[in-house]
Amino acid sequence: MQTRFCLFFVALAVLRCPPAGGDELSRLDGDALKVGVSAEEQALGREFIRLAHTHLRLIEDPLLVNGVARIGARLTQVLNVDPGIIGFHLVDNPAINGFAGPGGQIVFFTGLIAAAETEAEFASVVAHELAHVTQRHLPRMIERARKRQIPATAGLIAGILLGGQAGAATMAATNAAALSDQLSYTRTFEREADAVGLRILSTAGYDPQAMARFIQSLAQDTRFQVNETPEYFRTHPLSLNRIAEIESRAAGHSQEAMSQTHEYLLLRARVLARYGIDKEHMVANFHSQAAAGIPEVASAGRYGLVLSGLRTGAYNQSVELALSLRAQSPKNIFYVVGLAESLQAAGDLNSALKLLAEAMAMVPDDPVLASYYADMLIKAGKPDQAKPVIRAGLRALPHSRRLFKLLARAEGELGRTAESFQALAEYHYLSGDLQTALAKLTAALRHVQASAYLTASITARRNEILLVSEPEG
Repeated sequence: MQTRFCLFFVALAVLRCPPAGGDELSRLDGDALKVGVSAEEQALGREFIRLAHTHLRLIEDPLLVNGVARIGARLTQVLNVDPGIIGFHLVDNPAINGFAGPGGQIVFFTGLIAAAETEAEFASVVAHELAHVTQRHLPRMIERARKRQIPATAGLIAGILLGGQAGAATMAATNAAALSDQLSYTRTFEREADAVGLRILSTAGYDPQAMARFIQSLAQDTRFQVNETPEYFRTHPLSLNRIAEIESRAAGHSQEAMSQTHEYLLLRARVLARYGIDKEHMVANFHSQAAAGIPEVASAGRYGLVLSGLRTGAYNQSVELALSLRAQSPKNIFYVVGLAESLQAAGDLNSALKLLAEAMAMVPDDPVLASYYADMLIKAGKPDQAKPVIRAGLRALPHSRRLFKLLARAEGELGRTAESFQALAEYHYLSGDLQTALAKLTAALRHVQASAYLTASITARRNEILLVSEPEG
């Protein structure tokens, strides 16, 4: 992981340190699965995501974003939480890491998915981070610091959000004794998140033993490698006692759970193929999987070969493999998109468009398909045809950053400047950048041409965002 982000995660470790004294786990009764996020915390969460977009490479690939969100939604269904409060984000970074930021915003690195071989293992990390949110670990730490009148509270938050030199400057001014005191409670916080996370994991129907298995496998791999300790262990301190306690608690939960899904295998293959660093090792692994005796594993390996071929330039081979996969499962969206991407890379854009049009005809409201289809339509010089596709996708998924970005492109290609700025404003709003969203809406108003309805729409949206934006200073 890049050096400039190290402080970012050290600060996150500090913010996970519990304010409660003693060793006893707290709030593990019926209220343990409630999620409460104040307006102030939501504002901090928006700023967190805005800065994450600035400092980290957030992924917008619809298949990957949707896949992570699907797993997150399955887990959050067991929580008492209002829709839209919890946000899941995926970062292009090979480090094995994940963390819960302010305002219920949870971030995972691609390296974590690469390390988690089953959906249950990845879900165990998601559940653990959700537990940090339900137990309000970050707000509790901030409140404790306030009560102790530690002036570094703002510095701690800035250190987390800014990272890099700006974060280092704020952290350098922090009272070292205060930091040490906070860090001494880390083990209690992790035990609490483990216990609540296991409840979330098991209630959602995942194998509760997956949490202990995943931590053990990471620890074992690290022990025999010269690589530095995974970031996840730095922010989530590990001990043999912790592993033993997780195993003991997991034994008390239902064991009749699903640990694997074909969709996760395909999602993981897509992550490895598109964002893996060692291409030769990656291709060798996919070949090994493709020869496996388990059909789901074998098809995921072949799908990985399709996508790795797009990176290595083996476009015709990718097309052939993608055709065979789709023949086996015509409605599988991973295969449909993989074939369309392969056809496009091979120079057959018309066939790719026809394929996606046929798929959209079967599921016209699928926002994931809509995103890929609209993108290819715009690239083919058909923004007028892309617009209704995007609109259909937004009806199904009204908070899609990717679709609003595509809408801005389509409107711009059509010379509709006001509408393009309006769509771009929504993209920035959903990215947590309210000030830029307001600026784009102001620009949109300057380009409106004799449309009272459009003027009213843009003005109303601008006023809505002004109400939730933080006052300057």
